[in-house]
Amino acid sequence: MRSKIGAVAISALSVALVASGCSETTNDSGGSDEGKAQVQSGAISYDAADNKAPAPAVEGATKGGNLGVFLPDGFEHLDPARNYVNVQQLAAQLLYRSLAGYREDGKGNLKVVGDLAENPGTDVNKDCKVWEYKLRPGLKYEDGSEITANDVAYGIARSYSTDLSEGPHYIQEWLADSASYNATYKGPYNGGAAVPPGLTVVDAQTLRFEFKTPHCDMPYAATLPTTAPVPKAKDTKTEYDRKVFSSGPYKIKSYQIGNSMVLERNTNWDPNTDPLRTAYPDTFTFNFTLQADQIAERLVADAGPDQTAVSWVNVPAAQLAKTTTPAVKERVIQGPTQYVWYFYINNDRIKDLNVRKALNYAIDKDAVLKALGGSAAGTPATTLMSPTVAGYEKYDVFNAPVTGDPAKVKELLGSTPPPPLVLAYANTPRRAAQAEAARKSLEASGFKVTTKAIDSTNYYTEVGRKGNPYDIYLGGWGSDWPSAYTVIPPVFDGRKIVPTGNQNLAYFNDDSVNKEIDRINGLTNADEAAKAWAALDKRIMTEFAPVVPAYYDNNYVLIGSKVGNAYTSDAFGTTALSNIFVKQ
Repeated sequence: MRSKIGAVAISALSVALVASGCSETTNDSGGSDEGKAQVQSGAISYDAADNKAPAPAVEGATKGGNLGVFLPDGFEHLDPARNYVNVQQLAAQLLYRSLAGYREDGKGNLKVVGDLAENPGTDVNKDCKVWEYKLRPGLKYEDGSEITANDVAYGIARSYSTDLSEGPHYIQEWLADSASYNATYKGPYNGGAAVPPGLTVVDAQTLRFEFKTPHCDMPYAATLPTTAPVPKAKDTKTEYDRKVFSSGPYKIKSYQIGNSMVLERNTNWDPNTDPLRTAYPDTFTFNFTLQADQIAERLVADAGPDQTAVSWVNVPAAQLAKTTTPAVKERVIQGPTQYVWYFYINNDRIKDLNVRKALNYAIDKDAVLKALGGSAAGTPATTLMSPTVAGYEKYDVFNAPVTGDPAKVKELLGSTPPPPLVLAYANTPRRAAQAEAARKSLEASGFKVTTKAIDSTNYYTEVGRKGNPYDIYLGGWGSDWPSAYTVIPPVFDGRKIVPTGNQNLAYFNDDSVNKEIDRINGLTNADEAAKAWAALDKRIMTEFAPVVPAYYDNNYVLIGSKVGNAYTSDAFGTTALSNIFVKQ
């Protein structure tokens, strides 16, 4: 899962998830003990109490009011087939529901339970090859019509379209038993069936997924927007981003892309069918017009309607000192997330391994982090996997100083002049500051750098096009669940590279790595698989250096004084909205 510009042993009843944070960077401005190592835990729960609706009431919560959300520049996609960015998915939880979802309380207790479905999925033959989901009774859309299994199947079917390729592809690949999931079946738009091969609509409330190989992580995959229902009659194809049809507690009242979005109650949503959402506020107002410094200034001031608002962007470096006073510090939400930020190296353009290694020595990671706020924003990274992923092993192939090593760059390249580079970045002040820090360090190592700004609302779309004209660009990736299966294959399996909508933004493709991914996927022992993923992580960086791991992400955001039950979602890495409330 991308961050804005988510092998574990699964039993019939539960799975343990373990995560930890990381060490400090060299700038401790605005940092705190909350950025140090943490342990999170959770389970796939079939306990009737966990799967029962309505969602547990939040102590002291009151119904009503407007909850504001500040986010610079807005969303690229809300269409569930295309939604693969954490903040987009958190907003979408208010609008539509998946077969399963995460029940969390902000205290490290994370459980996968049924959402639309009565439970996280029934492993029919106890071999993880056949999964059934039965929908809860009484589910309705915003117009009062019934949500059916056919709608869920159709929502999955349309995600096979090459025009809607930006979202997760786990379920599609498992059904097709191939990374080339839409080589034959391409969805319903060009005469294809409304239900993809391998998926059966048993009856109006029941779906059956049949895989050729075991996929015990299906309950996790079922939490993704892929399984959100889309009625065929409401499908507007590529325009569905503009107004999704609500199956959740809120519906879109107005949406101006890049400007604002207002959500109002969906009066046909029944809390007695929903174990995850309490839906306390009457409305949500998303403001996409302000940048991080403006947002921080307003939330520090805590005046008027900003008292009932939250930020989905970290406090910038220049504003950090203002967050250390007691009255403001108590309104800071912070902690490590599952995201790793990389400088992706376009391997289609930078084919020389020594140049890619040199880039790993050239980038001043400390300066890149200080542009965001130092340790408040994260800690320097050396691995592909986050410390939150099961099996993570710390290593450092290059042992480069966090400030870079120009002498080592010259040693690697010898008499060969460094190639000119096009450094792309999202055109926000924060990303521009990071790009400038990267540019300076690259030029200090002898690279000639041309910077290229990309509209932030279209950033991942542009760098996700194969054949893009950029050499190096920043992007964040976090595990969809705490397994390296949701990091290494989506980001480094070259067979997944397609013309548009790529997650493999390095365009890295090596047959031996692809074969090792297949081997690890076939392992049945979770501990063995976790160790194998960690070894492959290190091997990819040692032998190929397709990216520069920049930093492990940290959340450091502000909320208003009249916001209740705000916490960093363990599943999504920023402030959750499903059970937040406005203090009256």
